[in-house]
Amino acid sequence: MFDVFGRYALFRRSYTTTSSTSYDFPPRTAVCGLMGAVLGLTNKTSDSSEHLRHFDSAHIALRLLKPVRKTCLGVNYVETKTGKENRTQILLEVIKDPAYRIYVSEFELFEQLQKHLRNSTCVYTPYLGQAQMIATLRFVGVHELKEVPAPQKVHSVIKQLEGLKVKPEENLVIVRETMVLNMDNERRPTEYATYWVEKNAKALEVLNYPGKIYRVEGLGECVCWMD
Repeated sequence: MFDVFGRYALFRRSYTTTSSTSYDFPPRTAVCGLMGAVLGLTNKTSDSSEHLRHFDSAHIALRLLKPVRKTCLGVNYVETKTGKENRTQILLEVIKDPAYRIYVSEFELFEQLQKHLRNSTCVYTPYLGQAQMIATLRFVGVHELKEVPAPQKVHSVIKQLEGLKVKPEENLVIVRETMVLNMDNERRPTEYATYWVEKNAKALEVLNYPGKIYRVEGLGECVCWMD
Protein backbone atom coordinates (compact mmCIF):
# COMPACT_ATOMS: atom_id res chain seq x y z
CA MET A 1 0.00 0.00 0.00
CA PHE A 2 1.36 3.41 -0.93
CA ASP A 3 0.30 7.01 -1.47
CA VAL A 4 1.02 8.91 -4.66
CA PHE A 5 0.75 12.65 -5.13
CA GLY A 6 2.05 15.50 -7.25
CA ARG A 7 1.43 19.02 -8.46
CA TYR A 8 -0.62 18.09 -11.52
CA ALA A 9 -2.09 14.98 -13.15
CA LEU A 10 -3.79 14.21 -16.44
CA PHE A 11 -5.38 10.83 -17.12
CA ARG A 12 -6.67 11.49 -20.62
CA ARG A 13 -10.05 10.26 -21.72
CA SER A 14 -9.42 8.15 -24.81
CA TYR A 15 -12.19 9.78 -26.87
CA THR A 16 -10.77 13.34 -26.66
CA THR A 17 -8.96 14.74 -29.71
CA THR A 18 -7.96 18.41 -30.13
CA SER A 19 -8.11 19.03 -26.38
CA SER A 20 -7.55 16.65 -23.48
CA THR A 21 -9.91 16.11 -20.57
CA SER A 22 -8.96 14.03 -17.56
CA TYR A 23 -10.57 11.28 -15.55
CA ASP A 24 -10.84 12.11 -11.85
CA PHE A 25 -8.47 9.26 -10.95
CA PRO A 26 -6.06 6.98 -12.80
CA PRO A 27 -7.41 3.87 -14.55
CA ARG A 28 -6.05 0.50 -13.48
CA THR A 29 -3.72 0.49 -16.52
CA ALA A 30 -2.20 3.81 -15.41
CA VAL A 31 -1.65 2.48 -11.88
CA CYS A 32 0.13 -0.55 -13.38
CA GLY A 33 2.28 1.79 -15.48
CA LEU A 34 3.18 3.76 -12.36
CA MET A 35 4.29 0.59 -10.56
CA GLY A 36 6.04 -0.59 -13.72
CA ALA A 37 8.17 2.58 -13.68
CA VAL A 38 9.15 1.91 -10.07
CA LEU A 39 10.09 -1.68 -10.95
CA GLY A 40 11.86 -0.80 -14.19
CA LEU A 41 9.59 -2.81 -16.50
CA THR A 42 10.03 -2.16 -20.23
CA ASN A 43 8.20 -2.85 -23.48
CA LYS A 44 9.67 -3.79 -26.84
CA THR A 45 8.19 -0.71 -28.53
CA SER A 46 6.34 2.46 -27.53
CA ASP A 47 3.14 0.93 -28.95
CA SER A 48 3.37 -2.13 -26.74
CA SER A 49 1.86 -2.76 -23.30
CA GLU A 50 3.52 -6.05 -22.42
CA HIS A 51 4.37 -4.71 -18.94
CA LEU A 52 0.71 -5.12 -17.97
CA ARG A 53 1.08 -8.92 -18.02
CA HIS A 54 3.17 -8.69 -14.84
CA PHE A 55 0.07 -7.36 -13.05
CA ASP A 56 -2.54 -9.77 -14.40
CA SER A 57 -2.66 -11.60 -11.06
CA ALA A 58 -2.68 -8.40 -8.97
CA HIS A 59 -5.80 -6.89 -7.43
CA ILE A 60 -5.79 -3.09 -7.17
CA ALA A 61 -7.94 -0.61 -5.26
CA LEU A 62 -7.68 3.19 -5.24
CA ARG A 63 -8.79 5.89 -2.83
CA LEU A 64 -8.94 9.66 -3.31
CA LEU A 65 -7.02 11.41 -0.54
CA LYS A 66 -8.01 14.92 -1.65
CA PRO A 67 -11.05 16.42 -3.36
CA VAL A 68 -10.73 16.54 -7.15
CA ARG A 69 -9.98 20.06 -8.35
CA LYS A 70 -9.35 20.75 -12.03
CA THR A 71 -8.04 23.63 -14.10
CA CYS A 72 -7.17 24.19 -17.76
CA LEU A 73 -3.67 24.86 -19.06
CA GLY A 74 -2.53 25.86 -22.53
CA VAL A 75 0.53 23.78 -23.43
CA ASN A 76 2.77 24.50 -26.43
CA TYR A 77 3.95 21.54 -28.48
CA VAL A 78 6.68 21.67 -31.12
CA GLU A 79 6.67 19.18 -34.02
CA THR A 80 10.20 18.77 -35.38
CA LYS A 81 10.07 15.53 -37.41
CA THR A 82 9.53 17.38 -40.70
CA GLY A 83 12.59 19.56 -40.14
CA LYS A 84 10.43 22.60 -39.47
CA GLU A 85 9.33 23.81 -36.06
CA ASN A 86 5.54 23.65 -36.22
CA ARG A 87 4.12 24.97 -32.97
CA THR A 88 0.68 24.01 -31.69
CA GLN A 89 -1.03 24.99 -28.47
CA ILE A 90 -3.27 22.33 -26.90
CA LEU A 91 -5.70 23.00 -24.07
CA LEU A 92 -5.31 20.45 -21.29
CA GLU A 93 -7.70 19.83 -18.40
CA VAL A 94 -5.51 18.83 -15.45
CA ILE A 95 -6.06 17.82 -11.84
CA LYS A 96 -4.45 20.17 -9.32
CA ASP A 97 -2.59 18.70 -6.34
CA PRO A 98 -3.76 15.11 -6.92
CA ALA A 99 -3.33 12.57 -4.12
CA TYR A 100 -4.33 8.91 -4.12
CA ARG A 101 -3.83 5.82 -1.99
CA ILE A 102 -3.09 2.62 -3.91
CA TYR A 103 -3.82 -0.82 -2.46
CA VAL A 104 -2.17 -3.80 -4.18
CA SER A 105 -2.57 -7.48 -3.42
CA GLU A 106 0.38 -9.88 -3.54
CA PHE A 107 1.59 -10.76 -7.05
CA GLU A 108 4.80 -12.02 -8.67
CA LEU A 109 6.76 -8.76 -8.20
CA PHE A 110 5.20 -7.75 -4.87
CA GLU A 111 8.39 -8.12 -2.81
CA GLN A 112 10.43 -6.07 -5.29
CA LEU A 113 7.80 -3.34 -5.35
CA GLN A 114 7.65 -3.27 -1.56
CA LYS A 115 11.45 -2.97 -1.33
CA HIS A 116 11.52 0.01 -3.70
CA LEU A 117 8.68 1.75 -1.86
CA ARG A 118 10.25 1.19 1.56
CA ASN A 119 13.56 2.62 0.35
CA SER A 120 11.98 5.45 -1.70
CA THR A 121 13.73 4.24 -4.86
CA CYS A 122 12.56 3.64 -8.42
CA VAL A 123 14.19 2.55 -11.68
CA TYR A 124 12.36 5.02 -13.92
CA THR A 125 10.73 8.32 -12.98
CA PRO A 126 7.05 7.79 -12.10
CA TYR A 127 4.55 10.34 -13.39
CA LEU A 128 0.83 11.03 -13.28
CA GLY A 129 -0.36 10.57 -16.84
CA GLN A 130 2.08 12.98 -18.52
CA ALA A 131 5.88 12.78 -18.45
CA GLN A 132 6.19 16.36 -17.13
CA MET A 133 3.84 15.64 -14.20
CA ILE A 134 6.24 13.92 -11.83
CA ALA A 135 4.79 11.78 -9.05
CA THR A 136 6.00 11.39 -5.48
CA LEU A 137 5.40 8.02 -3.80
CA ARG A 138 5.19 7.32 -0.07
CA PHE A 139 5.12 3.83 1.44
CA VAL A 140 2.19 3.26 3.81
CA GLY A 141 2.69 -0.34 4.86
CA VAL A 142 1.63 -3.94 4.42
CA HIS A 143 -1.72 -4.74 6.02
CA GLU A 144 -4.04 -7.71 6.22
CA LEU A 145 -7.42 -7.51 4.51
CA LYS A 146 -10.57 -8.98 6.02
CA GLU A 147 -13.71 -9.51 3.98
CA VAL A 148 -16.70 -7.76 5.56
CA PRO A 149 -20.39 -7.72 4.61
CA ALA A 150 -22.43 -4.72 3.52
CA PRO A 151 -23.50 -2.21 4.69
CA GLN A 152 -20.09 -0.55 5.02
CA LYS A 153 -18.52 2.87 4.54
CA VAL A 154 -16.26 2.29 1.51
CA HIS A 155 -13.31 4.65 1.05
CA SER A 156 -12.11 3.45 -2.37
CA VAL A 157 -13.61 3.90 -5.82
CA ILE A 158 -16.38 1.33 -6.29
CA LYS A 159 -16.73 -0.81 -9.39
CA GLN A 160 -20.30 -0.70 -10.66
CA LEU A 161 -21.90 -4.14 -10.49
CA GLU A 162 -25.54 -5.07 -10.90
CA GLY A 163 -27.20 -4.75 -7.50
CA LEU A 164 -24.91 -2.02 -6.15
CA LYS A 165 -26.79 0.28 -3.78
CA VAL A 166 -25.29 3.41 -2.17
CA LYS A 167 -27.00 5.41 0.57
CA PRO A 168 -27.81 8.93 -0.68
CA GLU A 169 -26.59 11.64 1.68
CA GLU A 170 -26.65 15.41 1.65
CA ASN A 171 -23.68 17.19 0.03
CA LEU A 172 -22.33 14.09 -1.69
CA VAL A 173 -21.00 14.61 -5.23
CA ILE A 174 -20.95 11.15 -6.77
CA VAL A 175 -19.21 10.81 -10.13
CA ARG A 176 -19.43 7.85 -12.46
CA GLU A 177 -16.41 7.11 -14.66
CA THR A 178 -16.17 4.50 -17.44
CA MET A 179 -12.61 3.61 -18.40
CA VAL A 180 -10.35 0.90 -19.78
CA LEU A 181 -9.77 -1.91 -17.29
CA ASN A 182 -7.20 -3.88 -19.26
CA MET A 183 -5.35 -3.97 -22.59
CA ASP A 184 -3.61 -6.60 -24.68
CA ASN A 185 0.09 -6.43 -25.58
CA GLU A 186 -0.64 -4.10 -28.54
CA ARG A 187 -2.42 -1.51 -26.34
CA ARG A 188 -5.86 -2.52 -27.59
CA PRO A 189 -8.54 -2.35 -24.86
CA THR A 190 -9.87 -5.77 -23.91
CA GLU A 191 -12.18 -4.79 -21.06
CA TYR A 192 -13.94 -1.69 -19.71
CA ALA A 193 -15.38 -0.97 -16.27
CA THR A 194 -17.50 1.74 -14.66
CA TYR A 195 -16.72 3.16 -11.21
CA TRP A 196 -18.42 5.37 -8.66
CA VAL A 197 -16.44 7.84 -6.58
CA GLU A 198 -17.24 10.79 -4.31
CA LYS A 199 -15.50 13.82 -5.81
CA ASN A 200 -14.68 15.38 -2.42
CA ALA A 201 -12.89 12.22 -1.23
CA LYS A 202 -15.69 11.19 1.14
CA ALA A 203 -16.48 7.55 1.90
CA LEU A 204 -19.71 6.17 0.42
CA GLU A 205 -22.03 4.03 2.51
CA VAL A 206 -22.64 0.91 0.46
CA LEU A 207 -25.92 -0.77 1.40
CA ASN A 208 -25.58 -3.69 -1.00
CA TYR A 209 -22.68 -4.90 -3.11
CA PRO A 210 -22.55 -8.13 -5.13
CA GLY A 211 -18.74 -8.06 -5.10
CA LYS A 212 -16.43 -8.22 -2.10
CA ILE A 213 -15.69 -5.47 0.42
CA TYR A 214 -12.49 -5.63 2.48
CA ARG A 215 -11.48 -3.86 5.67
CA VAL A 216 -7.80 -2.88 5.89
CA GLU A 217 -6.77 -4.08 9.34
CA GLY A 218 -5.02 -1.38 11.37
CA LEU A 219 -6.27 1.50 9.23
CA GLY A 220 -10.04 1.12 9.52
CA GLU A 221 -10.54 1.68 5.80
CA CYS A 222 -12.83 -0.39 3.58
CA VAL A 223 -12.04 -0.93 -0.10
CA CYS A 224 -13.28 -2.71 -3.21
CA TRP A 225 -11.02 -3.99 -5.98
CA MET A 226 -11.06 -2.11 -9.28
CA ASP A 227 -10.75 -5.40 -11.20
